[in-house]
Amino acid sequence: MKFKVFLNAIIIFTLDLLTKSMVFSYLLYGKSKTIISNFFSLVPTKNTGAAFSIFSDANIFLIIVSVLILVYLLYLLNKQINFNKLNIISYGLLIGGLLGNLYDRIIYKYVRDFFSFKIFNYDFAIFNVADIAICLGAILLIITLFKEGRKNEVNK
Repeated sequence: MKFKVFLNAIIIFTLDLLTKSMVFSYLLYGKSKTIISNFFSLVPTKNTGAAFSIFSDANIFLIIVSVLILVYLLYLLNKQINFNKLNIISYGLLIGGLLGNLYDRIIYKYVRDFFSFKIFNYDFAIFNVADIAICLGAILLIITLFKEGRKNEVNK
């Protein structure tokens, strides 16, 4: 089962790097390519911080935090006894996403973001595939942990 987690992580990591490479190869830094008018654009951006650019210019700190989270996830994964599809997907998304952004932090000293959405005239933070994977993986892991906690309560 752990093999499936790592396979999912490799797929997410590869998809993240491919999309970043494609967007940054074809679009100039900071130039927008509108996909859906007033809603969705591709905007190559250098993010030196974390989500919503918090901790800007704290690359070493963010690398350390990412590695610690990655080590903790691997520890949890190693402790996991019962694997289900939700576990496999959530761990794969989290590990793959963390690796994608960690790669950028180490190689470029920033994270390459490019998805830009505008909804009701609000410009959301620009993000990438790794960010999506991390958010979805975290949500799924929380759901999994909640379900497992409920099962344990019922079995008592």
